[in-house]
Amino acid sequence: EMSALSAMVPEDPESLAVWLVRFTSMQFGITFFTSLTRTDNNGALALLGLYASFGRKSEAAKLYFIFLLLSCITDFIWMILYGNQISGAELQELQNEWEDYAFPPVGTAKFVLGMSVIQFIIKVISIPFTYKLFTSLDNSVPMPPASQPSMRGYGGGGQGISGASGSTYQSSSGGGYQSAAKDEL
Repeated sequence: EMSALSAMVPEDPESLAVWLVRFTSMQFGITFFTSLTRTDNNGALALLGLYASFGRKSEAAKLYFIFLLLSCITDFIWMILYGNQISGAELQELQNEWEDYAFPPVGTAKFVLGMSVIQFIIKVISIPFTYKLFTSLDNSVPMPPASQPSMRGYGGGGQGISGASGSTYQSSSGGGYQSAAKDEL
């Protein structure tokens, strides 16, 4: 069974990123509906996934993968608890004691639970795609040699990078930034 699932997941980072954009776009769209009664972080999670896939960022994809796994666990627990609350609300509604029960209308609650289940399924399906993306990006992004200066300003050689205001930031041996133009301000 795992080999069949593995065969469905593409190998190249470009295709994986396209699939991840599709999955995260669906997750983000569903968040608009689930937010009717549910406050959660799925919108922010989907945006992180979009950032990781559009930018082909290995560390962002890895972070998204970790948060995706945690989100699946918490979503599963939430769906069980919320489903039980819906059952309690339906019982209260049948007994005509609805005024005493602080819960959204049962129809809205069922709709949000249904959308949450769809979102959960999309997340679970996207897990192998996300895993393959961040592992393939790790292998496909070459690291600059230590002898060449880094474009970020903290590489070797002590070379600086000019900022937008004309100040120069130089790397120090301690790893922090120093401003060569501190007195400009």
